[in-house]
Amino acid sequence: MNYSSNSYTTPSEIKNLEKLNSLNFISWQRSIVASLGMRNLEHLLNPGKPDNNDPKQKQTVFYFIVEHLDAENYNKCLSEDSKDPSKLWCSIKEHYASTSAENVASHLGKHFSIKFPSSSLGLSESISLFCSTLKLLCSLSSNLFTGNVMPQVLAFYVLQMLPESCRHVSTAVFHSIKVSTKIPTVEEVFKEVELDMLRRTNMDKELGMALKATTKTKKQLCQKGRHNPLAPHSESDCFQLFPEKHDAYHKRQSNHETASALALCNHVSLLSDSCEP
Repeated sequence: MNYSSNSYTTPSEIKNLEKLNSLNFISWQRSIVASLGMRNLEHLLNPGKPDNNDPKQKQTVFYFIVEHLDAENYNKCLSEDSKDPSKLWCSIKEHYASTSAENVASHLGKHFSIKFPSSSLGLSESISLFCSTLKLLCSLSSNLFTGNVMPQVLAFYVLQMLPESCRHVSTAVFHSIKVSTKIPTVEEVFKEVELDMLRRTNMDKELGMALKATTKTKKQLCQKGRHNPLAPHSESDCFQLFPEKHDAYHKRQSNHETASALALCNHVSLLSDSCEP
């Protein structure tokens, strides 16, 4: 794409300027400002100034920034209804350099997830990434230790770092934040996690007990022509071994159930009589 004109030498002539990605905001921002500054165009990045700038200059700066966005940032930061370089610049800074607790926590998570491999190339890349994220964190956290900023950052950090098994807890808390705009404390986040763990533990226990009861019931049944020693009848009365005793066994079971029902009715009747005045 050619942005050159007869009147201006465009900053796109500056070579080896990297595109913005999720890891290089600080160095990318510095390079963009320096590149535009060499052409006295950096003032077009500042919003709130009187709009008396040459439209061609504004277009040049706008497309210069666009040219140095990767696909992900192009879709996230670019507005279809505006070609104002200052608005685009603010959108990018808001995305990467917002001082909100959630954004700082997100960068904090990326920072502490960096691994240092043993290979020379991998170690060099990790060191570079560590320094880059550290610079960004330092630029965002000038007020980190004032008021309740740090507790809020840590609350978001915990929510983002929870394991997959607790992901529904994070989802529920984030939804609550959007509805109430109240950011929970770290203690409140951990309380939700502990309650969820307790619920899951109780559910596991109940499921285990139910499974154990079902297994026990199954073990007490005589099946496939074999007598189960745990069955409530003797081997000599087992109709699995002696099919001719099948009818007699079920008749005894029926009589037992009938007797139990009659005993219950008599008990209820006695209770009713004792309650009458």
